Amino acid sequence: MHRLNLEDIKNKLRKPLPGLLSQLKMAPPNRVEQLLNNNINNTANARKSAVLILLFYDSGILKTAFIKRSEYEGVHSGQIAFPGGRFETEDITFQTTALRETWEEIGVRSNEVEIIGQLTDVYIPPSNFLVKVFVGFCAQKPLYVIDKKEVQHVVEIEIEDLLNDKAKGEMEILSSITKSKVTVPCYSINGVEIWGATAMIISELSDTLQQ
Repeated sequence: MHRLNLEDIKNKLRKPLPGLLSQLKMAPPNRVEQLLNNNINNTANARKSAVLILLFYDSGILKTAFIKRSEYEGVHSGQIAFPGGRFETEDITFQTTALRETWEEIGVRSNEVEIIGQLTDVYIPPSNFLVKVFVGFCAQKPLYVIDKKEVQHVVEIEIEDLLNDKAKGEMEILSSITKSKVTVPCYSINGVEIWGATAMIISELSDTLQQ
């Protein structure tokens, strides 16, 4: 595919989104039925959160920033994720949440980010979170200030690598629910493996940008 520019991306994000069916391509098999039964219309009791897909150019190459979460006693310990977190009562909107969490976790200020679109909400059954997904653009390559309590380090990945079908594969994880090993779809890029809700978000982003 040709290299995407910012206007291409903005235009594609304005079009109808591929939604849940796109997300399910990279959903863990043991969650598919639950995701179909607990669609966005049936998640009123879910905890609310928001994440940011932060796009930026580095030497003319479009990239996005992921975080590797710190190790803790929880279902998302150590995972690769987009910056983001729980909606707080003082947040004005979910967009506020995504920007605030990005600032707190990796030090990118909200006034450095232009929100250019939004993807479909993602439901995460193990933690009962409904995640709002925003896409933002930073005109300069970010200078990260990492919150070591929540983030081990930042992982930068080229967007075109995420759009490459060769990045798709499988990995074995320990299920937080059954405590047994399961095989799940993942993206594997430069030794970084991304699965779960983050992989589902990437799947919709990929389909959106290639439609």
